[in-house]
Amino acid sequence: MPKNKKRNTPHRGSSAGGGGSGAAAATAATAGGQHRNVQPFSDEDASIETMSHCSGYSDPSSFAEDGPEVLDEEGTQEDLEYKLKGLIDLTLDKSAKTRQAALEGIKNALASKMLYEFILERRMTLTDSIERCLKKGKSDEQRAAAALASVLCIQLGPGIESEEILKTLGPILKKIICDGSASMQARQT
Repeated sequence: MPKNKKRNTPHRGSSAGGGGSGAAAATAATAGGQHRNVQPFSDEDASIETMSHCSGYSDPSSFAEDGPEVLDEEGTQEDLEYKLKGLIDLTLDKSAKTRQAALEGIKNALASKMLYEFILERRMTLTDSIERCLKKGKSDEQRAAAALASVLCIQLGPGIESEEILKTLGPILKKIICDGSASMQARQT
């Protein structure tokens, strides 16, 4: 069977019939009854189906740069919590710059608005992320993690929860401060 009868679409760079006569191509296209140009899926469907889980989150670096002013203007508490959940997930990313930007974004959000209930539910996850960044991160990431740790304790206030965070992160922070090989930025924070 010739190629032009197998397909209803013409070949690239050739005439409408794919090398055959125009009448044969027209007959093949209308032989099945109604001829219509059907796309298997739209561009919208393709982007939704191929979108990865994290690609729907906002860019953490732009969130960190926006600062506290934009957070108050953006609207609802749910939007802020959704963005914070995304940033918390990004603290586990492979890229150090992404983790640092996520830490700074969380710190900026917590510095601008009291989110006690939200933080209380996720304090262990945040503490684990901060601990990982303090232990394995380089100077900028350690600085961002230490700054977030202090804001996290301020959000939780005096009590058992902030004491638990201090017990977990205190020895690591002391080690960084006493380490002469650690960068000055990390030791000052």
